[in-house]
Amino acid sequence: MKLSINKNTLESAILLCNAYVEKKDSSTITSHLLFQAEEDKLIIKASDFEIGINYKIRKIRVESSGFATANAKNIADVVKSLNNEEVVLETIDNFLFIRQKRTKYKLPMFNYEDFPDFPKTEGKNQFDIDSSDLSRSLKKILPSIDTNNPKYSLNGAFLDIKTDKINFVGTDTRRLAVYTLDKNNSQEFSISIPKKAIMEMQKLFYEKIEIYYDQNMLIAKNDNFEFFTKLINDKFPDYEKVIPKEFKQNLEFSTEDFIDSLKKISVVTEKMKLHFNKDKIIFEGISLDNMEAKTELEMQTGVSEEFTLTIKIKYLLDFLMSIEEEKFSLNVNESNLAFVVKSQGLSMIIMPMIL
Repeated sequence: MKLSINKNTLESAILLCNAYVEKKDSSTITSHLLFQAEEDKLIIKASDFEIGINYKIRKIRVESSGFATANAKNIADVVKSLNNEEVVLETIDNFLFIRQKRTKYKLPMFNYEDFPDFPKTEGKNQFDIDSSDLSRSLKKILPSIDTNNPKYSLNGAFLDIKTDKINFVGTDTRRLAVYTLDKNNSQEFSISIPKKAIMEMQKLFYEKIEIYYDQNMLIAKNDNFEFFTKLINDKFPDYEKVIPKEFKQNLEFSTEDFIDSLKKISVVTEKMKLHFNKDKIIFEGISLDNMEAKTELEMQTGVSEEFTLTIKIKYLLDFLMSIEEEKFSLNVNESNLAFVVKSQGLSMIIMPMIL
Protein backbone atom coordinates (compact mmCIF):
# COMPACT_ATOMS: atom_id res chain seq x y z
CA MET A 1 0.00 0.00 0.00
CA LYS A 2 1.23 3.48 -0.86
CA LEU A 3 -0.73 6.72 -1.03
CA SER A 4 -0.49 10.50 -0.61
CA ILE A 5 -3.00 12.54 1.35
CA ASN A 6 -3.37 15.99 2.91
CA LYS A 7 -2.35 15.99 6.58
CA ASN A 8 -5.45 17.82 7.85
CA THR A 9 -7.80 15.53 5.92
CA LEU A 10 -6.08 12.45 7.37
CA GLU A 11 -5.97 13.86 10.89
CA SER A 12 -9.69 14.72 10.94
CA ALA A 13 -10.64 11.22 9.79
CA ILE A 14 -8.35 9.52 12.30
CA LEU A 15 -9.67 11.59 15.20
CA LEU A 16 -13.24 10.77 14.18
CA CYS A 17 -12.50 7.03 13.98
CA ASN A 18 -10.49 6.91 17.21
CA ALA A 19 -13.70 7.11 19.27
CA TYR A 20 -14.57 3.59 18.09
CA VAL A 21 -11.42 1.67 19.06
CA GLU A 22 -10.58 -0.48 22.08
CA LYS A 23 -8.61 1.79 24.43
CA LYS A 24 -7.86 -0.44 27.40
CA ASP A 25 -5.94 -3.27 25.71
CA SER A 26 -3.39 -2.21 23.08
CA SER A 27 -2.55 -5.85 22.29
CA THR A 28 -5.85 -6.44 20.45
CA ILE A 29 -6.53 -5.76 16.77
CA THR A 30 -9.44 -3.52 17.80
CA SER A 31 -6.98 -1.04 19.34
CA HIS A 32 -5.79 -0.45 15.76
CA LEU A 33 -7.29 1.40 12.84
CA LEU A 34 -7.56 -0.54 9.59
CA PHE A 35 -6.53 1.34 6.44
CA GLN A 36 -7.58 0.12 3.00
CA ALA A 37 -6.35 1.90 -0.14
CA GLU A 38 -8.03 1.27 -3.47
CA GLU A 39 -8.24 3.25 -6.74
CA ASP A 40 -8.54 6.90 -5.60
CA LYS A 41 -9.85 6.45 -2.06
CA LEU A 42 -8.78 5.51 1.46
CA ILE A 43 -11.14 3.61 3.74
CA ILE A 44 -10.48 3.78 7.50
CA LYS A 45 -12.21 1.24 9.73
CA ALA A 46 -12.49 1.18 13.52
CA SER A 47 -14.47 -1.04 15.88
CA ASP A 48 -14.52 -2.32 19.46
CA PHE A 49 -17.16 -4.94 18.51
CA GLU A 50 -19.92 -2.88 20.21
CA ILE A 51 -19.71 0.05 17.78
CA GLY A 52 -17.89 0.65 14.53
CA ILE A 53 -17.29 2.97 11.59
CA ASN A 54 -16.16 2.56 8.01
CA TYR A 55 -15.09 6.03 6.81
CA LYS A 56 -14.17 6.90 3.19
CA ILE A 57 -11.79 9.62 1.97
CA ARG A 58 -12.04 10.17 -1.79
CA LYS A 59 -9.97 11.81 -4.51
CA ILE A 60 -6.53 11.05 -3.13
CA ARG A 61 -3.47 9.74 -4.97
CA VAL A 62 -3.10 5.98 -4.51
CA GLU A 63 0.09 4.55 -6.02
CA SER A 64 -0.56 0.97 -4.90
CA SER A 65 -3.60 -0.55 -3.21
CA GLY A 66 -3.46 -2.64 -0.06
CA PHE A 67 -4.07 -2.78 3.69
CA ALA A 68 -2.39 -1.48 6.83
CA THR A 69 -3.15 -1.25 10.53
CA ALA A 70 -1.80 1.12 13.16
CA ASN A 71 -2.41 1.70 16.84
CA ALA A 72 -5.08 4.41 16.89
CA LYS A 73 -3.47 6.60 19.55
CA ASN A 74 0.03 6.30 18.11
CA ILE A 75 -0.92 7.26 14.57
CA ALA A 76 -3.08 10.12 15.83
CA ASP A 77 -0.13 11.52 17.79
CA VAL A 78 2.18 11.12 14.78
CA VAL A 79 -0.12 12.77 12.25
CA LYS A 80 -0.96 15.59 14.66
CA SER A 81 2.74 16.47 14.89
CA LEU A 82 3.14 16.92 11.12
CA ASN A 83 2.81 20.12 9.12
CA ASN A 84 -0.27 20.89 7.04
CA GLU A 85 1.18 19.42 3.85
CA GLU A 86 0.96 16.20 1.92
CA VAL A 87 1.70 12.97 3.84
CA VAL A 88 2.80 9.66 2.36
CA LEU A 89 1.61 6.37 3.89
CA GLU A 90 3.44 3.24 2.76
CA THR A 91 3.66 -0.35 3.99
CA ILE A 92 6.98 -2.16 3.83
CA ASP A 93 7.29 -5.67 5.26
CA ASN A 94 5.15 -5.55 8.44
CA PHE A 95 5.48 -1.84 9.14
CA LEU A 96 3.59 1.30 8.22
CA PHE A 97 5.83 4.22 7.24
CA ILE A 98 4.55 7.78 7.50
CA ARG A 99 6.63 10.35 5.64
CA GLN A 100 6.56 14.09 5.15
CA LYS A 101 9.61 15.69 3.52
CA ARG A 102 12.54 14.89 5.86
CA THR A 103 10.38 13.46 8.65
CA LYS A 104 9.70 9.72 8.86
CA TYR A 105 7.86 7.47 11.32
CA LYS A 106 7.78 3.68 11.43
CA LEU A 107 4.82 1.96 13.14
CA PRO A 108 4.34 -1.80 13.67
CA MET A 109 1.24 -3.39 12.15
CA PHE A 110 -1.05 -6.24 13.15
CA ASN A 111 -2.47 -8.71 10.66
CA TYR A 112 -5.29 -6.86 8.91
CA GLU A 113 -7.13 -10.14 8.28
CA ASP A 114 -7.80 -10.38 12.04
CA PHE A 115 -9.87 -7.20 11.97
CA PRO A 116 -13.55 -7.90 12.82
CA ASP A 117 -16.07 -8.06 9.98
CA PHE A 118 -18.74 -5.38 9.83
CA PRO A 119 -22.43 -6.40 9.98
CA LYS A 120 -24.41 -6.54 6.74
CA THR A 121 -27.69 -4.80 5.95
CA GLU A 122 -29.15 -7.84 4.17
CA GLY A 123 -32.20 -9.25 5.95
CA LYS A 124 -32.61 -6.20 8.20
CA ASN A 125 -35.58 -3.85 8.40
CA GLN A 126 -35.24 -0.30 7.13
CA PHE A 127 -35.99 2.59 9.48
CA ASP A 128 -37.35 5.54 7.51
CA ILE A 129 -36.40 8.74 9.36
CA ASP A 130 -34.58 11.93 8.43
CA SER A 131 -31.05 11.81 9.86
CA SER A 132 -31.18 15.37 11.21
CA ASP A 133 -34.52 14.68 12.92
CA LEU A 134 -33.05 11.57 14.54
CA SER A 135 -29.89 13.36 15.67
CA ARG A 136 -31.77 16.40 17.02
CA SER A 137 -34.31 14.24 18.89
CA LEU A 138 -31.62 12.12 20.53
CA LYS A 139 -29.65 15.22 21.51
CA LYS A 140 -32.62 16.59 23.47
CA ILE A 141 -32.74 13.59 25.82
CA LEU A 142 -29.01 12.78 25.86
CA PRO A 143 -28.24 14.56 29.21
CA SER A 144 -30.89 12.45 30.99
CA ILE A 145 -29.46 9.09 29.91
CA ASP A 146 -27.56 7.29 32.66
CA THR A 147 -23.99 5.97 32.47
CA ASN A 148 -22.87 2.60 33.87
CA ASN A 149 -26.20 1.87 35.52
CA PRO A 150 -26.51 -1.78 36.69
CA LYS A 151 -29.89 -1.77 34.92
CA TYR A 152 -28.39 -1.97 31.43
CA SER A 153 -31.46 -0.58 29.64
CA LEU A 154 -30.99 2.81 31.36
CA ASN A 155 -27.61 3.32 29.65
CA GLY A 156 -29.24 4.23 26.37
CA ALA A 157 -32.13 5.96 24.61
CA PHE A 158 -35.38 4.07 24.21
CA LEU A 159 -37.12 4.76 20.89
CA ASP A 160 -40.81 3.91 21.14
CA ILE A 161 -42.01 4.00 17.52
CA LYS A 162 -45.78 4.29 17.11
CA THR A 163 -47.84 4.72 13.93
CA ASP A 164 -48.20 8.49 14.35
CA LYS A 165 -45.15 9.49 16.41
CA ILE A 166 -41.83 8.48 17.95
CA ASN A 167 -41.15 8.91 21.67
CA PHE A 168 -37.45 9.31 22.48
CA VAL A 169 -36.95 8.42 26.15
CA GLY A 170 -33.98 8.63 28.52
CA THR A 171 -33.66 8.39 32.30
CA ASP A 172 -31.07 8.26 35.08
CA THR A 173 -33.74 7.32 37.71
CA ARG A 174 -33.82 10.88 39.15
CA ARG A 175 -35.32 12.38 35.99
CA LEU A 176 -37.04 11.12 32.87
CA ALA A 177 -36.91 12.97 29.54
CA VAL A 178 -39.38 12.28 26.73
CA TYR A 179 -39.18 13.99 23.36
CA THR A 180 -42.07 13.35 20.95
CA LEU A 181 -41.44 13.61 17.22
CA ASP A 182 -44.65 13.67 15.18
CA LYS A 183 -44.10 11.25 12.31
CA ASN A 184 -46.14 8.63 10.48
CA ASN A 185 -44.59 5.15 10.61
CA SER A 186 -45.58 2.01 8.74
CA GLN A 187 -45.22 -0.23 11.78
CA GLU A 188 -44.80 -0.08 15.55
CA PHE A 189 -41.58 -1.29 17.16
CA SER A 190 -38.99 -0.19 19.70
CA ILE A 191 -35.19 -0.12 19.95
CA SER A 192 -32.67 1.03 22.59
CA ILE A 193 -29.49 2.77 21.43
CA PRO A 194 -26.46 2.93 23.80
CA LYS A 195 -25.37 6.38 24.99
CA LYS A 196 -21.87 6.00 23.52
CA ALA A 197 -23.36 5.35 20.09
CA ILE A 198 -25.65 8.39 20.38
CA MET A 199 -22.70 10.66 21.12
CA GLU A 200 -20.93 9.48 17.96
CA MET A 201 -24.10 9.72 15.89
CA GLN A 202 -24.20 13.45 16.71
CA LYS A 203 -20.97 13.89 14.72
CA LEU A 204 -22.20 11.94 11.68
CA PHE A 205 -25.94 12.24 11.25
CA TYR A 206 -26.20 15.50 9.35
CA GLU A 207 -26.17 13.98 5.85
CA LYS A 208 -28.81 11.87 4.16
CA ILE A 209 -28.44 8.26 5.32
CA GLU A 210 -30.10 4.88 5.11
CA ILE A 211 -30.82 3.18 8.44
CA TYR A 212 -31.29 -0.55 8.97
CA TYR A 213 -32.00 -2.51 12.14
CA ASP A 214 -32.87 -5.83 13.70
CA GLN A 215 -33.23 -6.82 17.35
CA ASN A 216 -29.45 -6.72 17.89
CA MET A 217 -27.99 -4.11 15.55
CA LEU A 218 -28.49 -0.68 13.98
CA ILE A 219 -26.62 0.25 10.79
CA ALA A 220 -26.51 3.68 9.12
CA LYS A 221 -24.81 4.24 5.77
CA ASN A 222 -24.30 6.61 2.87
CA ASP A 223 -21.58 7.21 0.27
CA ASN A 224 -19.14 8.62 2.86
CA PHE A 225 -19.44 6.28 5.83
CA GLU A 226 -20.99 3.17 7.31
CA PHE A 227 -21.79 3.16 11.02
CA PHE A 228 -23.02 0.37 13.26
CA THR A 229 -23.87 -0.11 16.90
CA LYS A 230 -25.15 -3.03 18.90
CA LEU A 231 -28.53 -2.33 20.47
CA ILE A 232 -29.51 -2.79 24.11
CA ASN A 233 -31.69 -5.88 24.53
CA ASP A 234 -32.55 -5.30 28.20
CA LYS A 235 -36.24 -4.36 28.68
CA PHE A 236 -36.80 -0.64 29.22
CA PRO A 237 -39.10 0.35 32.14
CA ASP A 238 -42.71 1.33 31.42
CA TYR A 239 -41.97 5.05 31.21
CA GLU A 240 -45.58 6.10 30.57
CA LYS A 241 -46.61 4.90 34.05
CA VAL A 242 -44.37 7.41 35.85
CA ILE A 243 -45.64 10.46 33.97
CA PRO A 244 -48.23 12.33 36.09
CA LYS A 245 -51.50 12.87 34.23
CA GLU A 246 -52.99 15.71 36.30
CA PHE A 247 -51.51 18.68 38.16
CA LYS A 248 -52.68 21.10 40.80
CA GLN A 249 -50.74 23.99 39.29
CA ASN A 250 -49.74 24.65 35.66
CA LEU A 251 -47.39 27.62 35.37
CA GLU A 252 -45.51 29.31 32.51
CA PHE A 253 -42.15 31.09 32.76
CA SER A 254 -39.51 32.79 30.62
CA THR A 255 -36.76 30.38 29.51
CA GLU A 256 -34.05 33.05 29.38
CA ASP A 257 -34.88 34.52 32.82
CA PHE A 258 -34.83 31.08 34.44
CA ILE A 259 -31.52 30.11 32.84
CA ASP A 260 -29.92 33.35 33.99
CA SER A 261 -31.13 32.90 37.59
CA LEU A 262 -30.13 29.21 37.77
CA LYS A 263 -26.63 29.96 36.52
CA LYS A 264 -26.15 32.59 39.23
CA ILE A 265 -26.93 30.04 41.95
CA SER A 266 -24.92 27.25 40.30
CA VAL A 267 -21.71 29.23 40.97
CA VAL A 268 -22.08 28.29 44.65
CA THR A 269 -23.92 24.97 44.75
CA GLU A 270 -25.44 22.19 42.64
CA LYS A 271 -28.68 22.00 44.68
CA MET A 272 -31.10 24.80 45.44
CA LYS A 273 -34.56 25.77 46.68
CA LEU A 274 -37.10 27.43 44.43
CA HIS A 275 -39.72 29.42 46.34
CA PHE A 276 -42.80 30.25 44.26
CA ASN A 277 -44.79 33.20 45.59
CA LYS A 278 -47.61 35.08 43.87
CA ASP A 279 -45.44 38.02 42.84
CA LYS A 280 -41.93 36.55 42.68
CA ILE A 281 -39.71 33.46 42.52
CA ILE A 282 -36.81 33.20 44.97
CA PHE A 283 -33.77 31.16 43.92
CA GLU A 284 -31.76 30.12 46.98
CA GLY A 285 -28.67 27.93 47.23
CA ILE A 286 -26.52 26.84 50.18
CA SER A 287 -23.24 24.95 49.70
CA LEU A 288 -21.64 22.42 52.05
CA ASP A 289 -19.02 24.99 53.13
CA ASN A 290 -21.75 27.50 54.07
CA MET A 291 -21.51 29.68 50.97
CA GLU A 292 -24.90 31.14 50.09
CA ALA A 293 -26.45 32.53 46.92
CA LYS A 294 -29.83 34.17 46.38
CA THR A 295 -31.59 35.92 43.53
CA GLU A 296 -35.20 36.83 42.79
CA LEU A 297 -37.44 37.13 39.74
CA GLU A 298 -40.22 39.64 40.28
CA MET A 299 -43.28 38.60 38.28
CA GLN A 300 -46.89 37.60 38.57
CA THR A 301 -46.35 33.86 38.74
CA GLY A 302 -49.97 32.78 38.62
CA VAL A 303 -49.55 30.35 41.53
CA SER A 304 -52.77 29.50 43.34
CA GLU A 305 -50.89 28.27 46.39
CA GLU A 306 -47.32 29.13 47.38
CA PHE A 307 -44.88 26.22 47.32
CA THR A 308 -41.17 25.33 47.34
CA LEU A 309 -39.21 22.89 45.16
CA THR A 310 -35.77 21.56 46.08
CA ILE A 311 -33.94 20.71 42.88
CA LYS A 312 -30.63 19.74 41.36
CA ILE A 313 -29.79 22.76 39.22
CA LYS A 314 -28.23 20.68 36.43
CA TYR A 315 -31.48 18.83 35.76
CA LEU A 316 -33.48 21.99 35.12
CA LEU A 317 -30.63 23.64 33.19
CA ASP A 318 -30.24 20.57 30.96
CA PHE A 319 -33.91 20.85 30.06
CA LEU A 320 -33.87 24.60 29.46
CA MET A 321 -30.69 24.42 27.33
CA SER A 322 -32.34 21.75 25.15
CA ILE A 323 -35.33 23.85 24.09
CA GLU A 324 -35.63 26.65 21.54
CA GLU A 325 -38.84 28.26 22.79
CA GLU A 326 -38.98 31.49 24.81
CA LYS A 327 -41.45 30.02 27.33
CA PHE A 328 -41.75 26.73 29.19
CA SER A 329 -44.36 25.29 31.53
CA LEU A 330 -43.84 23.94 35.03
CA ASN A 331 -46.50 21.52 36.30
CA VAL A 332 -46.59 20.53 39.96
CA ASN A 333 -48.76 18.72 42.51
CA GLU A 334 -46.90 18.61 45.84
CA SER A 335 -43.41 19.82 46.76
CA ASN A 336 -42.28 16.30 47.64
CA LEU A 337 -43.58 14.70 44.43
CA ALA A 338 -42.12 14.61 40.93
CA PHE A 339 -42.83 17.73 38.88
CA VAL A 340 -42.85 18.15 35.11
CA VAL A 341 -41.34 20.83 32.86
CA LYS A 342 -42.47 21.01 29.23
CA SER A 343 -41.78 22.90 26.04
CA GLN A 344 -43.36 21.80 22.77
CA GLY A 345 -42.30 18.17 22.22
CA LEU A 346 -39.93 17.85 25.18
CA SER A 347 -41.08 16.88 28.68
CA MET A 348 -38.90 16.15 31.71
CA ILE A 349 -40.17 14.55 34.90
CA ILE A 350 -37.86 15.52 37.78
CA MET A 351 -37.71 14.13 41.30
CA PRO A 352 -37.17 16.76 44.02
CA MET A 353 -33.96 16.61 46.06
CA ILE A 354 -33.24 16.66 49.80
CA LEU A 355 -30.93 19.41 51.06
